[in-house]
Amino acid sequence: MKLEHPTDEFITTILNEFYLEGDHRLNEKLLKLFELFADETDKYDVLIKVAALNKLYSTAIVNINPVAAEINKVSKQNSKPENIEEYIKWVDAIASVKWTNDKEKTFERTNLSFASKYVHFLSNYQTPIYDSYIWIVIKGYLGQSNKEKTVFTEPRNYKEFYETFDSFKKSFKLEKYSNYDIDKFLWFYGRKMIKNIQEKHSVELDKAKSELRNRIKSYKSHSNDRHITLGFNPTKPTSL
Repeated sequence: MKLEHPTDEFITTILNEFYLEGDHRLNEKLLKLFELFADETDKYDVLIKVAALNKLYSTAIVNINPVAAEINKVSKQNSKPENIEEYIKWVDAIASVKWTNDKEKTFERTNLSFASKYVHFLSNYQTPIYDSYIWIVIKGYLGQSNKEKTVFTEPRNYKEFYETFDSFKKSFKLEKYSNYDIDKFLWFYGRKMIKNIQEKHSVELDKAKSELRNRIKSYKSHSNDRHITLGFNPTKPTSL
């Protein structure tokens, strides 16, 4: 399948659908929560925000205490971010968490998506959220525009994700849009396609995402095959 070209008209249509569903109201409430409990060095301020994000965004973090503790530690070691570059570094700084339970068993987890959500609100929407829906659509767009091979391998870190996000904006000349608007456009467009696959074929979420990736890649593969065929002496008669 070919992704719809991100024209102003199409982006506006998708964003209008996003706002009509009302999900932006949850974001506005969470932003107020981050503004109210703004001390990143206070463990309770951070714990409240981590708990709210984990529950409302279903990030599946079983033990939120070490996550909050890591944010506390990073915030005490570094001053509060003041620009986009510092916020990007913060995401990767708080993403990796390591802790030991009461049975002396050690655990380690990288919460890249969660960390990006946390900093999304901490930065007042300046940084986009890393999400599988967004990643599929970004990589699909870049692949289909021949800017790069269509590969959906997850980013190694948030820095790589942000650079890819920024590359998408520049490639399609979307710099006039805020990161928030592009974030929501990509997320809602991705979710819309995935929900359509789920409803049409009665499949689980992971299967639907896999199917969307395959459809995007198959279009690029077909386009490449056609390009090669047409590019090989198109005016020369075919031998019979």
